[in-house]
Amino acid sequence: MVSFDVDQATRELMVWTTKVIKGEASLFLHDQVEPRKERKTQVLVTKADMIFGVDHLRTALYHAKKAIAEGRNASDSLALETLLYASGERQLSSALKKMTVDDDTEEIVIAKLSEGAFKPQESWKTFPDKVEDPSRDRLLRFGLTEKELATLGDRHPIELVMEKVAAVDVLKK
Repeated sequence: MVSFDVDQATRELMVWTTKVIKGEASLFLHDQVEPRKERKTQVLVTKADMIFGVDHLRTALYHAKKAIAEGRNASDSLALETLLYASGERQLSSALKKMTVDDDTEEIVIAKLSEGAFKPQESWKTFPDKVEDPSRDRLLRFGLTEKELATLGDRHPIELVMEKVAAVDVLKK
């Protein structure tokens, strides 16, 4: 088993958010990701309402890098493996459906996952470490159940999201 810590594994992570015109998110995705492929810089573009903060992506990136290092990855791409973990889903097809930008997307998250040149646009805002008060509806759309939400007590909802991210390792088996 490969051993590395979260800080070391995610030191290149940088995360921003921006608004896009409805119907143009897919074009934005293509414009941001395709040019990076030849430079080997891994960039993830996803729906903002399915990401609950930088900590959410940091955890997903850590688990993705660990799965790749241990040969347990479901994808050959760090960005797709990170997307899988961030989604909390077992199947890549379910993760893509849940997280990938579409014609209804109006706000996106851009995450630089690896080394390499990448310059954010001036209009992009730094994404917070955690979304302070995500709505119940948003948490349910992410895939948390009413039963899971009832167990929160004094804990922040991001803790349930992180548990779902970590549970992907168990679900993938």
